[in-house]
Amino acid sequence: MKLIDGEERNSMAEQSVEIKVLRFKDSQSSELEDLVVQEVPITIYYNEEEIVTLLCSPSQLKELVVGFLASEGFISASEDIDSYYFEPELNCAWVTGRERPGFSKILSKRFMSACCGKSRSSFAFANDAILAKHQDSKLTLAAGDIYNYAHKLQIQLPLFQATGGVHSGFIACNQEIVFTSYDIGRHNVFDKLLGTAVLAKQDISDHIICFSGRVSSEILLKVAKMNVPILIARSAPTDLAVKQAQELGITLIGFARDNRFNIYSESWRVLK
Repeated sequence: MKLIDGEERNSMAEQSVEIKVLRFKDSQSSELEDLVVQEVPITIYYNEEEIVTLLCSPSQLKELVVGFLASEGFISASEDIDSYYFEPELNCAWVTGRERPGFSKILSKRFMSACCGKSRSSFAFANDAILAKHQDSKLTLAAGDIYNYAHKLQIQLPLFQATGGVHSGFIACNQEIVFTSYDIGRHNVFDKLLGTAVLAKQDISDHIICFSGRVSSEILLKVAKMNVPILIARSAPTDLAVKQAQELGITLIGFARDNRFNIYSESWRVLK
């Protein structure tokens, strides 16, 4: 098990609170202090227009905001941002940047027909069909790499070990973790990872993402928008996520734990 140093303990204290609980075990009860993760609402304004309110963990907030805007097509690079301001007392972020693209105004419009000449019947929303990228990367990895990534995911963030209340994830390449994130929300984990990469001006097109939670269609589309070809998840995918992974050329790996995993799509990227 990973040892927790002083810096990590301070970070955990900032992101969690102690709550008195009554714990029952083997028909016996006891009172104790338990760590509970914090949850806050963050409202994002883009060019003075209110866009969304996200419920999230109070960490990597700039990365979360930038990642959300990139994932939804408001921006595509850090150069598209002119200014960023966050007001802690209001939990509001104001971002100014390039003119909002027309398609970003259909965030929740139902997708009913083919987009860009491609039949994407598995896409629920038009914005996703426009922004999701087919993955043609020739990136491959060995089965042993997947076991190692799954192990690193298990030990990388002490806040999950202490509270059990957050999802975690990382972007990696050649067995090296490049960026990490955690959050109470599965979607936020990916937005924080993307925002970190955007702010660092890091090309992640030949990287992998390792994630602690289940993979819904929304999570799979986050990966496609990030232009990442391989997703390794600790939990299960949904049938729609598998269908979209097949459609988008993404290698989707689930149940990656305890020296086992399942490959649901594009298995050629995993070398036997």
